[in-house]
Order: sequence, then C-alpha cells, then structure tokens
Amino acid sequence: MADLKSQLSDVSTKIDALEEERRVIYEDSHVDELEHPRLIAINHELEHLWDRKRRIEAAISAGLTELPIPPPAPEEEPVG
Repeated sequence: MADLKSQLSDVSTKIDALEEERRVIYEDSHVDELEHPRLIAINHELEHLWDRKRRIEAAISAGLTELPIPPPAPEEEPVG
C-alpha cells in the first residue's frame, strides 16, 4: 500500500482533474443532455475523493502511517 503522502498526492491530482473537467462543462453556462450525466458522475466522484482527502490529511496530522478507518466503498454511480 502506498504511503499516505503519495495517496494524498494521487487524490489531489484526481480532484484537480475532475474539477477542471467540471469547470469546462460549466464554461458555456449551459449543461446539455450529453454533459448532464457526466456532471452527475463527476460530482459523485468528487464527493468521495474529498472525503478520502480529508481522512488522509487527518491521519497524516495525527502521525499515522495508514488510515485507521477506510472510507466507505463508493456506491454505484447515480443515474440521471
């Protein structure tokens, strides 16, 4: 298992990429029927990634070498 700092780096990279993708979708201020399902999936994934990032940061802050309680398994992507 990768150490917490590398996990934090990986999660941060994924968050940045998804937030950029979301920004591009909102850029024209109109979300069409093709973008809407992707936007739902992005927001769902970001919710889980931010939770994981906060857990990792807390573990690092506490001086731990691994997450004491892993985040919940991601649920199935919402349909919309």
